[in-house]
Amino acid sequence: MAFYNPFARHQEITRANIVWYRILTAFTWLLSFIPTIYYTFHAPHDHITPHRHYHHSHTIFGQSTAHPTPFTINYVFVYIYWIAMFIGQIGYVWHLFADNEVWVKAACSVGPHFILFNLLNFAHIMLWTRAHFIFAEIALAINFLQLTSLYFRHSLPARPTNHHTTHPHTEADYVSLSTIKTIHIPTVSMPLVWTFFALFWNGAVMVHCHDAMVCRVLANVAIWGIVPFAGTFLFGYGDWTVGLATAFLAAGLGVGQFFMKTYALQWIFAFTIMAIVVLSTLSLTAPMGSAVHTGERAPLLAEDA
Repeated sequence: MAFYNPFARHQEITRANIVWYRILTAFTWLLSFIPTIYYTFHAPHDHITPHRHYHHSHTIFGQSTAHPTPFTINYVFVYIYWIAMFIGQIGYVWHLFADNEVWVKAACSVGPHFILFNLLNFAHIMLWTRAHFIFAEIALAINFLQLTSLYFRHSLPARPTNHHTTHPHTEADYVSLSTIKTIHIPTVSMPLVWTFFALFWNGAVMVHCHDAMVCRVLANVAIWGIVPFAGTFLFGYGDWTVGLATAFLAAGLGVGQFFMKTYALQWIFAFTIMAIVVLSTLSLTAPMGSAVHTGERAPLLAEDA
């Protein structure tokens, strides 16, 4: 007996699948969104009784304040990033419920991974606010792996530099920029970049990386891992959306570290990395801008799922 595998590369999208995608996507998105908003302003109370107070439970950013690390990002940047991502995901859900068959199939192509992202993000928020940092790191690691798998299936292929190549991209290889903005950015690139930074942030808290000199030195080295991460998607896939998201969070990391420890290298490295990623992204978007003026469309969002 054959079982339905929602993560299969060429899984046929049927009417029944679409119904389940719609139900599970809406439910899991709310499961991810509501706790994120709630625990931004409220600490968990499930471990608190009249005779016992669980001192390790905090709000999302209260937990970060209680455990400052060399990878703590400025809260304002995180707020802005989350707002942009969640608003974009509302647009994605709207595409999933639209009457346009092309939009629905494009949205369904990332549906299983988006549902899994929501579940794991919910798990991370619940564990992080309750100071279960090891399990929170495991949830982040699984999420990063499954988002990476999603990206390799639904990436932005690198634009050929030679338009006279013997294997030129056909019209079917391109979709509108609006589809990239409403599906690829909020469900693929932004969640992937956020999870990557969260791995460093949560991991530093997990190993109690605060003011110890050895830990600071290791953090000064580890932060440069952001450059090959962004470079892989920028130059391997020509994905400027990952570049912009990475540059924004690198800037937030720089601001957070500057106000946390002014006389240190971490914030200098963060801003240097931001500049490198921004310049690299601009080197890709400039040719794309000229292509838009000539009527060329943007790279394909996703392969056949």
